[in-house]
Amino acid sequence: MLDPQRTFVEPLLAWYEEDGREELPWREPDRTAFQVLVAEILLQRTTAKAVVGAYRSFIARYPTPEAVAAAPMEEIEQRIAPLGLVKRAEFIEQCALQLLDNHAGDVPRNLADLLALHGVGEYTAKSVLIHVDGFGVAAVDANVRRLVSRFFGLPPDAEAIEPLADALAPTERSSDFQHAMLDFASDVCTARSPQCESCPIGEACNSYNMTNEWGHK
Repeated sequence: MLDPQRTFVEPLLAWYEEDGREELPWREPDRTAFQVLVAEILLQRTTAKAVVGAYRSFIARYPTPEAVAAAPMEEIEQRIAPLGLVKRAEFIEQCALQLLDNHAGDVPRNLADLLALHGVGEYTAKSVLIHVDGFGVAAVDANVRRLVSRFFGLPPDAEAIEPLADALAPTERSSDFQHAMLDFASDVCTARSPQCESCPIGEACNSYNMTNEWGHK
């Protein structure tokens, strides 16, 4: 059996170093935990490309939970209206109030407390932990699920995908690994037009080998 660290994790990290979307503002090293949380809420059901402009504007105006809590809801809604799903304005406002009331304005660093925040599900909570504290797990959305299922030959809805992704996450570079999976799934292992012929991990990919003659030799 091929070593997944050598065939999957290491090549993805190498690809990310060359071609990853490091310019995304919520990946900047000086962003706060609250600003990461805001980004993850805005990214719910929305592409990174669409969120960039709204995120920059939002964080410039509301960089802290205190700033969000002091703002009228109508103003917050207007800031994120271009993204649709305006209910995320309520998520952000309620999260800010919960942080101030229950956590002295700080974003909690454990899964249970994060999940208790308004509008925060498991993916968002795990992503915050990964990006803020380097928590050694993976956050699995539709893109990560597609990538892992194809590479390892698992059904897209397999329960094994999330624990497998967690096990693959390198403890020292879990944030980079998360970004690498997201970016690779967005740019190379896409839903409709995957670039299989030029894929840097294609030789060990179960899906590619199953659909190409050289994989059966």
